[in-house]
Amino acid sequence: MIKLELPVKPDRLTPEFQAAKTQEFKDTGTQVWNIDWLKEAVFNMAFGKCCYSEIRLGEESKYMEAEHFHPKVPYADEVMLWGNLLPACKKCNATKGSHDTIAEPIVNPFVDNPKDYFLFKNYRYSPKNEIAKRTIEVLALNDREHFVNPRFRIGTEIIEMLEYFIEDIDNVDNKKKQSRYISRLKKLLGQGNRREVYSALVSTIILSDDNYIAIEKLLIEKNLWDAEFEALKNELEFCALKE
Repeated sequence: MIKLELPVKPDRLTPEFQAAKTQEFKDTGTQVWNIDWLKEAVFNMAFGKCCYSEIRLGEESKYMEAEHFHPKVPYADEVMLWGNLLPACKKCNATKGSHDTIAEPIVNPFVDNPKDYFLFKNYRYSPKNEIAKRTIEVLALNDREHFVNPRFRIGTEIIEMLEYFIEDIDNVDNKKKQSRYISRLKKLLGQGNRREVYSALVSTIILSDDNYIAIEKLLIEKNLWDAEFEALKNELEFCALKE
């Protein structure tokens, strides 16, 4: 989970439209938020990812559900409120269900900074406080099948790639191979960009890895650590959940 910024609401989501649709929901129980242009706007709020688990939406069975952060019951007045409709995967939405987020708060990445609540340890979310612990339980963020196993596969690949880069570190001094080495390393670091899947996990693994630390130190010593590298590292630090 990473910190997300709430975009400006769609022009068509006017106060009058919201009020009419909210009343329709109260009268009929219809899923009045099931509108193509509104779902598209919600989908884009978190770069096409579930705002909780960071899995990519729209792939295979990972379709998006417009999740109500504050549940539809008893908070019917908020069913069309911009900022209460969040992009979630089916697993997170179903597990969260009708949990009362007012009575028992959980982390909202559009309001709260996940860095204040979580660490990543052994591919699992580790809570810093009671709200974080509740969030993990309510969303089942450490479900092995749906989340931990995929994180493990991705994390293992990142670690193996960093091992490759440390084994090939001599290429830094090889004028013919230096450019390709640096380009590939930047591509790897780019996997921790906030737009990418599991960016919090990937960033945490990279920044905590001894091989990465050694590579960065060497590139700095050789004056090869440029502005692009620095920007990539800043992005990693934005997303990472580490001590």
